[in-house]
Amino acid sequence: MIKIRSNIHTFKMSPYSENKTICESGDIVTFETLDCFCNCFLPESAVFGVDNPKYSNPATGPLYVKNARCGDTLKIDIIDIQLGNTGVLVTGPVNRHFEDHLKEYKVNRIKVENDIVNLTSNIKIQAKPMIGVIGVAVNEEISTSLPGVHGGNLDCSSIAKGSTVYLPIFVEGGLLAIGDLHALMGDGEIGECGLEIEGTVTVKVTLIKDKVISSPRIETDGFLEIIGLGNTVEDACENASKEMLRYMIQDLNLDNHEAAKLLCLCSDLKICQIINQVKTVVCRIQKSVLEHIG
Repeated sequence: MIKIRSNIHTFKMSPYSENKTICESGDIVTFETLDCFCNCFLPESAVFGVDNPKYSNPATGPLYVKNARCGDTLKIDIIDIQLGNTGVLVTGPVNRHFEDHLKEYKVNRIKVENDIVNLTSNIKIQAKPMIGVIGVAVNEEISTSLPGVHGGNLDCSSIAKGSTVYLPIFVEGGLLAIGDLHALMGDGEIGECGLEIEGTVTVKVTLIKDKVISSPRIETDGFLEIIGLGNTVEDACENASKEMLRYMIQDLNLDNHEAAKLLCLCSDLKICQIINQVKTVVCRIQKSVLEHIG
């Protein structure tokens, strides 16, 4: 098994990365990740506004997949996510909804033991590990804090153990990077932060040759999901719906009106995050519906 340590990380999805790990299609790879604050707030003495990292959202990698070329698709099966034992949540006046009630920032260090999040002495919640950043490089450098058609900071709660992510490849080798794990995060990431945590992600990477997709896709046990992007939530919803309709027509060979019927009656929209300048929304449909189509 290939393992990429957390010291091999990047803050940009970049085609110019030199410090890359090489794998074959079908290999299993483990990514050891830092939290989105580069672990800077794990020490009890660290203070928000004083000890902030210069850059945030480190993504471990990149991983170069042999024979990957522009026009191919990378299939990433998420085999396992293992969490560290301390998550960090920063609360404060992060948006206009919080400003009336929270005047200062606070670093909350929350213990995670045996996949149980100890929110308070009385409130313990099952962890729901997920990957915030998973993406490949494009022909220009893009911050790991931003989402795009390449993936990146999608912050989609469906990107979890047992799911499969499909990403379009734009540059030789794909250059996959993964980071920004959350032990818990509500859909929408309303407070600009999940329970940020270090950990490890084990995946199987498979190259699908000559398969072009126009937006990241996610497959879970129950759903097929397609990511939509936009400068507003409304735009992201519209683009997610368009991408799902395109999939039904082009990939499933459905009549345009039959596809529209399924989209209207059987699909859902789910907000992933609203805090980036580019918002992410998924349009999802139950796989049991698609199985009837064949």
